[in-house]
Amino acid sequence: MLWVATLAAAVFFVTQMGFLSRGHATPTARGFELLDTLMSHIRNDYLEERDPVQTAEGTFRGLVNSLDPLSAYLSKDLAASYKARTGQEMETGMVVLKRYASFPQVVAVVEKSPAETVGVKMGDLVSAIGGRNTLSMSLTEVKLLLSGTDAKPVDIRVLRGNDTHNLSVPRAVLFPAAYAFSQTAGQPARLRIRRFDAGLVSDVKRDVVPVLKGRKNTLVLDLRGCQDGTIDEAGKFVNLFVKAANVGRFEGRGGVKETVACPANAELGSIPLVVWTDAGTAGPAEFAAGVLQEVRKAKIVGFATSGLVGRTALFPLKDDTAVLLTSGIFILPSGRKLWDDGLVPDAAVPVDKLNEKTYLEKTLPLLPKL
Repeated sequence: MLWVATLAAAVFFVTQMGFLSRGHATPTARGFELLDTLMSHIRNDYLEERDPVQTAEGTFRGLVNSLDPLSAYLSKDLAASYKARTGQEMETGMVVLKRYASFPQVVAVVEKSPAETVGVKMGDLVSAIGGRNTLSMSLTEVKLLLSGTDAKPVDIRVLRGNDTHNLSVPRAVLFPAAYAFSQTAGQPARLRIRRFDAGLVSDVKRDVVPVLKGRKNTLVLDLRGCQDGTIDEAGKFVNLFVKAANVGRFEGRGGVKETVACPANAELGSIPLVVWTDAGTAGPAEFAAGVLQEVRKAKIVGFATSGLVGRTALFPLKDDTAVLLTSGIFILPSGRKLWDDGLVPDAAVPVDKLNEKTYLEKTLPLLPKL
């Protein structure tokens, strides 16, 4: 009975997701036949008896996770964690990127974070989290498993060259605020964005804009390692620097286009600006950097970004699992995609010199004298 239920659920899921090809005589019947044959072989011919529910879940995960880096199948527990996110979760300090059928790669390690303390290094491949192989996981699943609401350590297995390391990484609240602003004599003011949470722009308008507005300041917008938040908040943030009826568009299924505008007065529209990026700059931060580079003509210093600017939609399923699907990709006014292609910096920083000193050395020639 479990196998029959699993097969029925699998066929329903595949059919609903439009997995079966169209334009053939009997695609649905052919899909039923293939799934029935596959499940029969697993049940009767595999070397050991398998839990049919887990087998079906693996099928669903592979089906959705293989679509693109942002799409994800979320189990019941992970779907609940995704919906309950507040932006105040405890984190390890590892900034990771992942594509399907590859291990998550650590592209940055937050300074003085638990991950740095236990010896996680940039470039490490995380092959297991909590004893589970990460190869078929989505980026969203990896990030949810690494974060949490308590300081309980996360057990990970790391591949580094020819070596394997088993590490227990505690979690902590790394950034109570979504941004940090600082001014140092002889250097440009720096605004570092950690995540584009709702309310970020209101806080920046209240605390940062009055300090910068109307004064002879230059500004570094530091978006290194920033991946989280919403595109909508990133759009409001960009509007602090750019006023334009068209800063790009999202294109969805069937060529549907949605123009993105920044209609409000750009309160920091005249301030000299340089944007810092690294391999961990993705999503809303990558959107902001791309618009500022093309529309505002701001220079980008740093490392090429990953090309993950897309809109996603969450679809809960009847068994309390969920699927997260990419519903649109972002394209700049020039036609340049910020999906897959990413951003190329105006002044590149080598991967072996991603430090504050090198970033400043590359930045200062691009700004007016302080």
